[in-house]
Amino acid sequence: MTVTLLSSPPDLSDQAVRHTQCNIDLLILPPLSGVDSTIQGELNVCESQVYFYSESAGSGIAVEYPDIIIHAISRQDGRPSIYCQLEAGRFFPNQQLPEDEEEREDVVTELKFMPQDPGALEAIYMAMSTCAALHPDEDFLAEQKALEEENDFFADPSDETELNEVQQAALRHLESVFVSPAPQQQQQNGTASEEQDQDKQHQ
Repeated sequence: MTVTLLSSPPDLSDQAVRHTQCNIDLLILPPLSGVDSTIQGELNVCESQVYFYSESAGSGIAVEYPDIIIHAISRQDGRPSIYCQLEAGRFFPNQQLPEDEEEREDVVTELKFMPQDPGALEAIYMAMSTCAALHPDEDFLAEQKALEEENDFFADPSDETELNEVQQAALRHLESVFVSPAPQQQQQNGTASEEQDQDKQHQ
């Protein structure tokens, strides 16, 4: 599998395009050399892979679905987006990466597709989900089948003690991206419930 930089618009004439979205900003982390902000272009969710191309920048990307280990709708930082995380070790040729190999092992590539129309998020997400289902991870399926045949113990993905260091780091990062309700808000909700119960008792 590979992730590709595009220097010209992709030829989609023989592609099965599930969704096209214009006026969408792309943020790549770590950033590409010389690109420290978002670039605006057109996103095409095809059955074969995801294409993004910016006419103004004269460049874009193509990513195959097996390289995308997670895609989700994110509303973090007040800018709704389709958040994608690539498989460890998948980088674009000119990404700004640490020179130290050990530090590089902890780096993952993240993509944020931010449409000017937030109402398009659901359609983009559903198209990507449909296309991703057409490209199951063959290695993962083979491992799962082997484990089932051997009746091996399956680690509970919710138990951090069963995850290795890299998996734990990825889990903590994802938890920071998809934020749960703030404890203060939960506490306020609990206080409001207690006050309602007290009012009922006085009535």
